This record gives sequence, structure tokens and C-alpha cells, in this order.
Amino acid sequence: MHVMSLRCALLAALLAAGVAQAQGYPAKTIRWIVPWPPGGGADVLSRMLGPNLSEALKQQIVIDNRGGANGIIAGETLARAAPDGYTLLYTSASLVNNELVFKKPPFDTLRDFAPVTLVNRLPGYLILINPKVPAQSLKELIELSKNPRAPVHYGSSGVGNSQHLLGELINSRAGARLAHVPYKGFAQIMTALMGNEIQVAFGSPATVVQHIKAGRLRAIAYTGPKRWSGMPDVPTAAEAIPGFVYEASWHGMFAPAATSQPIILRIQAEVAKSLQVPKVREFMEDGGHIPDGGSPAEFKQFLKAYFKDTVEQLRIAGVKPE
Repeated sequence: MHVMSLRCALLAALLAAGVAQAQGYPAKTIRWIVPWPPGGGADVLSRMLGPNLSEALKQQIVIDNRGGANGIIAGETLARAAPDGYTLLYTSASLVNNELVFKKPPFDTLRDFAPVTLVNRLPGYLILINPKVPAQSLKELIELSKNPRAPVHYGSSGVGNSQHLLGELINSRAGARLAHVPYKGFAQIMTALMGNEIQVAFGSPATVVQHIKAGRLRAIAYTGPKRWSGMPDVPTAAEAIPGFVYEASWHGMFAPAATSQPIILRIQAEVAKSLQVPKVREFMEDGGHIPDGGSPAEFKQFLKAYFKDTVEQLRIAGVKPE
């Protein structure tokens, strides 16, 4: 058989096998890895989205929290998983930041993972302080941080995490002296902030609004391009630092790299439908998120642009690969 004909026949056979596999998918429980302990933004939203997706796929979805190392443990777990659609990863932007903050990253997102869909985007973080901190605004907090006798600490979920990068950008752009303290997950950050072990943190509205309303935390700014509609009295960071806008994060879904395209497209289609369910969409929007659900190709292009933009932010913030 001619070499070209052989290749075409092989490709056709592989496509047929992929379609056949997708037609029978899913036939068992799906494991959904989340790179953070319970209680963080990605965990909360995955548990909101999961039941609707489970109902659509007619299979149970089990959330597997694999916290630690800024998502590296979860990423390596996905990279080693069978590419059969039964192990998926629901993650925030922080996972892929590892490629930019480590000299020898443990995985390559576009090589080792298959982008499934961009689930949502988070236009900004609320900048939070412990109520005991004697600052009523972001400007006052910046000035307070410059006193070497009373250090002001902020928490993040690890080096390279989007919260870490935000803190260093504030330092770089505004001359602040916020000191970084890494934690394993957002729940630990909240515990430390409410206990005044750290004085500052950055959170998505969905995960912190109840603490603000209860008076356990105080929101002094929002990093999005305009004030968050849920708390219109909280000023933007740009009102204190001219031109400062920071898109907090995004959530996306990945499968192992060799997963067949028909399965990936099936998952993406069901996620997109689930994001239109009123209670899911309202939950996300009430928490400051913008649902997306675009195609795998669109998500791949988004990732390429994100890497380029984040490299520049790291340069500005002075965060160098370790």
C-alpha cells in the first residue's frame, strides 16, 4: 500500500476508534481533580457545576482535592492519568503559572494536557484586610506597609499563584512593602487573616463575601476594571493606583494530552450547557465570575495569550524563576 494511503487509512481507523469510544462515554464514574483543599474558589465552583454535569453525563462525578505545591501535585496526577476521559482537572490560572515561575517546570500545559474549555473568568479580586489593621483604604494600607517596625504580611496559595503575583505587582507599582507568606490553600489563608497572623489577602467575591458581611474581614478595594456590582461602595484599586487593573484569575478544564477529540468535545458541550443553567450561572455571576464554556480551540488560544501577558506581569513584579 502507498505510504500516503497507509497514513490515511491509519488516521481514519484512529478517528473511527475515537468516535466509537466517545459514543460509549461515559460508562463509569469520572474523577474530577481540584488542585486545592476544600473551601477555595475553584473547589466551591467545581462543586456547584459538578452535579449538573453529572446529571447530563448520567454518571457520578467525584471531586478529588489534591492540594499542595501550587497545583503541581494535581497537575502531575493528571499528566499520568489514562487519556480516557475519566480523569479531568478543574483548575485556576495558578496551576499553569508554575511553568513561568520555575526554571524546570514539572509539566508543559499545552504538551501534557488537553484544553477542554475555559469555564469562567474572574475580572478582579477583593483586597481584604483584618479589621484590626488601621487602614481605611488601599492608599492607607500602602503607606502602613512602609513602616519596617510593623510589617504588613499578605497570604497566597504559593509562589507564582495569582494572589502572590498581585501582591508583588502592588509592591512594584505603588512602592508598597507587603511581605509574602505562602499557604497550601485559600481556607488556610482565611484562617490566618481572621486570626491576624497575616494582615492582607486577595479573594474572589464568592469565597469572602460572607466574612465581609459578618465583619470578620474588611474589603478596601477591587482590582477589576470597574467596581464590583455586589459591593459598589468598594473602590477599584485604580482609584488608589492610577491605571492598576488586575484580572484575578480564570477557571478551566483539562484532560490528559492524548484524550480523543470526540470525548473532549462531548465534555466541553455539556459544560457549556451546564453553565447556562440559571442557578449555576447566577451563582457564578453573584460571586463575580463571568461564565464562558468556549471550545477547546478557543481555550488553547486564550492560554497562549495568557502566558504572554503573565510573563510581562512577572517581569514588572520582579518575580524570577526559582
